[in-house]
Parts: sequence; C-alpha cells; structure tokens
Amino acid sequence: MDQSTGTSADFKPTLLFFYGTLRIPSVLKRILNLPKDPVLTPAEITGYKIKLWGPYPALVKCEDPAAEDSVPIAGSTYNVTTQAHLQRLNTYEGANYTLESIVLHEISPETGERIAKEGNIYVWNGLPDVLKDGVFKPEFFEKK
Repeated sequence: MDQSTGTSADFKPTLLFFYGTLRIPSVLKRILNLPKDPVLTPAEITGYKIKLWGPYPALVKCEDPAAEDSVPIAGSTYNVTTQAHLQRLNTYEGANYTLESIVLHEISPETGERIAKEGNIYVWNGLPDVLKDGVFKPEFFEKK
C-alpha cells in the first residue's frame, strides 16, 4: 500500500490500525492538525508482536502466527480520508516503519462483536537488532 506518492485523484480512504502513540487521541489530533478529537474504534490484530524501539512500540511479524507468542494486539482504527493526512502519518512514522495491508477486527463498543475489515498497519522496517522486549507506556506520551 503506497498511496503517499500518488496524486490526490489516486487516493482512496484507508482504515489504519494504530497500536502505539497514534492511538492516543491528543497525539493523533496534533499530528493531523484536527479541530477536534479523532474518532477511534477499538480493534485488534493477530500474527504480530510488539517490541520496543526506545520508548516507541514497533510491530513485527511473528515467525509462526499459530505459536503461543501470537496473542491479539489491542489497538484502534482510524479512517484516513485525505492524502494530506496519510502523508503526515507517514512522515510521523518515518523510514523505520512501512505500511502493510492486513485483515483486522474492529470491536463494537456497544456489543463487543468482532467485525473483520481490511486495513493497513505500520510495521517495523528498521534493523531488528535495535528492538528490545518491553511494555509500551502510553502515559509517557499523553498530554498532561
């Protein structure tokens, strides 16, 4: 998925799955310069694990998605409706992350029902040896 270099006429809205700093409404609002808090929907994915790059989470594919360490990763989805917003998100993530297509499951806040949808995620694209085990701490990034 690379809509970031095409023309505006080529752009199609895309559903993005966020698992780190971008799922914090105040961070996403600032990055996209939104007038109000973004609408995020609870979601989860499988087949990946989270490592840390400093304080930032980095999503990497599990070698064996059926293995025990392939637990669901909780996150949020956001519908990106403009090419300018996608470009801002790509710039924020930088060269160490790349967009990949995925089937994710949105979770209805009302019923808890899991709804499969096609979307995209930012996956680690940097050197694997710089990643460490650990727990992402969103409170470090939340607006005080």
